[in-house]
Amino acid sequence: MTFIVPPAFFYRVLRIASVLFLLVSVLSPPTTVALPRNGEITKIMKERAAVEKNLSNLKLQLQEYQSKLKLTTKKESHSFKALENIRSQILVLEKMINENQSYLTRLDGDIDRLHDELQGNRKIYGRVSDDFRRTVISAYKYGGNRDIEHFFAAGSVSKALVRAQYMGFFTRSVRSNVEELQQVAAKLENSRIALEQSYQQKAKVVREQEQQLKSWSASKKEKEVVLDRLKKNKQEYLAQLATVQQKRMQLQSRIESLILAEQRALEAERERRRKNLEARRRKTLQLEQKRLEAQRLEQKQPEQEHLRTERPAVGRVRVKKKKTVEQRVAPDTANKAMEEAPQRAMKSPEKEQGNQTLNLDSPELEGVSANFDRAFGSLPWPVQNGVVSKRFGTVKDKDLRIVTTNNGIDISVPSNTQVRAVSGGKVVQIAFLPTFGNIVIVRHPQSYLTVYANLGQLSVARDDIIKSQQLLGFAGKTAEGASVVHFEIWKGRVKQNPSKWLR
Repeated sequence: MTFIVPPAFFYRVLRIASVLFLLVSVLSPPTTVALPRNGEITKIMKERAAVEKNLSNLKLQLQEYQSKLKLTTKKESHSFKALENIRSQILVLEKMINENQSYLTRLDGDIDRLHDELQGNRKIYGRVSDDFRRTVISAYKYGGNRDIEHFFAAGSVSKALVRAQYMGFFTRSVRSNVEELQQVAAKLENSRIALEQSYQQKAKVVREQEQQLKSWSASKKEKEVVLDRLKKNKQEYLAQLATVQQKRMQLQSRIESLILAEQRALEAERERRRKNLEARRRKTLQLEQKRLEAQRLEQKQPEQEHLRTERPAVGRVRVKKKKTVEQRVAPDTANKAMEEAPQRAMKSPEKEQGNQTLNLDSPELEGVSANFDRAFGSLPWPVQNGVVSKRFGTVKDKDLRIVTTNNGIDISVPSNTQVRAVSGGKVVQIAFLPTFGNIVIVRHPQSYLTVYANLGQLSVARDDIIKSQQLLGFAGKTAEGASVVHFEIWKGRVKQNPSKWLR
């Protein structure tokens, strides 16, 4: 007995199949519209965290300067210390303003990008949800709970299995598309939240920048007031100016003397090694000459014994001829051997000397220090989030109307900031100055030296072998408030511009 399947059933199946096929097509995200990316949102959050950390350190530094200035007496408020304090505040505020402006520019780009993604994904979500709603309605009207009836209405077992496969496919497709719709909805919500946070962050940064600009303007006016008061009493002004310059000269003179002492030690070591190599070369040459002389005598002895055993007459003739040949050849051979001996003796020591000169900075530095000649512009900063308060070289001070010379750079940082080595090396000098705290000098390969001054607590000792970014100590406090780390780079006896070496 054969079962006849009503044609209406096939129409309903085909209709459901067409609707589901359309749903699968629609739910596949078009290539022209970008889905919101969690990586993009994570990137924005990381950038925001980094900027907030930088600004937090700068705020801490600014607060230290402001607190110090509030504690000054009326007389001290007209001093160079107060002037340096205010000028440092201005530099910190300028960096904060620049940081905020740079961050605002990045935020604008992020907001535009997130806005475009949000609009695109809203369109996707609307289309997917409409198609899904139509599919549910169609399934309710024409499919519903009648799947089991369609299964048993098949004319044969094979047809029933085919129908079961199709119904399973439809069920899985609907379930998969429901999950995809939920994912799109979740990503859409993430984009909306990220965009809202970006708008809030931008508003916060704008408010902070407005406040910073007000503080910057007030500090500029305060600086002018202090300058005017200083210049009214010319005698006191010149005396304080001389004191400031004398302290600066004291630091530079002390560092230069330490650098000179280290270079002299290096040169003495080089000379000692050169003399040792020269002595070894001479000794090798003497041994080679003695060996050749012994070899010549050893070769001559058998010939003399042979001549004594021959007949006298023949012997006399042969001895005469032999003497003639020997007189003619022996000196040439001996001289040639003696001439080649120094070259052979010098060959190995010269090669060794070259290797010794190459490794003059000692093998212990290999593997811990960067190749300075190749590290130009890529060395890390000795401190994080600092503000360069004094540049390298000869600089004209427009406020004080003087010309100052700086062998390195001064970096303003919060008190107790970690100071780290810009590259691996050996701690060769540690000194102390009452005004500038501890001074640490690190030697690197190729005759490079780095100097770190105004350190408080130290974490290294002399002759320590250190690695790149190893902690040297902590920034010490200054009379003006906060801390200023002085940093220098030397190649031999020639000072370098640190700003060009740091990344």
